[in-house]
Amino acid sequence: MSRRPALISLLTGLLAVWPAMADADPSREVEDKATEEQLLSSMFPSGCHFSGHFSQQKSMQGLPVPLKSAGDFYYSCDLGLVWHTSEPFSEAILYVNSTNNFRAEDDGTLTPLSGVARYIMSNIFVRLLKGDTSYFTDEFAVTQEPDDTLLLIPEIEMMRKGLEAIRIAKSATGDGDAPQPAVTIKVTDATGQNTQVLIDQIEEYSFEGKRKAWEQCETLYSGKTNWCRVLLSPARFDAF
Repeated sequence: MSRRPALISLLTGLLAVWPAMADADPSREVEDKATEEQLLSSMFPSGCHFSGHFSQQKSMQGLPVPLKSAGDFYYSCDLGLVWHTSEPFSEAILYVNSTNNFRAEDDGTLTPLSGVARYIMSNIFVRLLKGDTSYFTDEFAVTQEPDDTLLLIPEIEMMRKGLEAIRIAKSATGDGDAPQPAVTIKVTDATGQNTQVLIDQIEEYSFEGKRKAWEQCETLYSGKTNWCRVLLSPARFDAF
């Protein structure tokens, strides 16, 4: 099919919806955006520094069972993210910002993060952890499903080429009178493959400043060569 008829169809469609767009109430749009941000902010810790445990499984075409991994993490809005996989092998992703992010081995060997892993960390996962609700309400249509799961559908065509949807659900784990909050993030790519991450055992910290954030990181990962120092001063480290 030629591109010209397709363009005509597109313009016709835009003209058809233009009256409805012109009559739309801008106050309703602002109200909806505020509601979406409130729903998203309720899903994650409100603090700036926290740690926890994660378990992950990824379903891939051609594999009879999903790939599973587990580990722990530490996030600080002043320092960055340590995402430490301990099973089935040990390695970590060290994320400082969109420029400085690495895959790290236990011995301190660093490799620059690239490709899909870098994109997901930069544009989805770190933004979720830091509660960047404005980004998600700008880039996604956010709705709440009957079971209170939040459904995020990308609105930009380029993003839809790689991502179908994100689902976020909050629950509780543990027994007794003080159940612990848990968050499940399910990412479905454009091919229908699912990656699901459960975050639980969340502990929040009430300190301020980059130095205190680094000290807490060192407490959690004292046996790992330079991981926390990379977050503190990424320019001092070369990745090979």
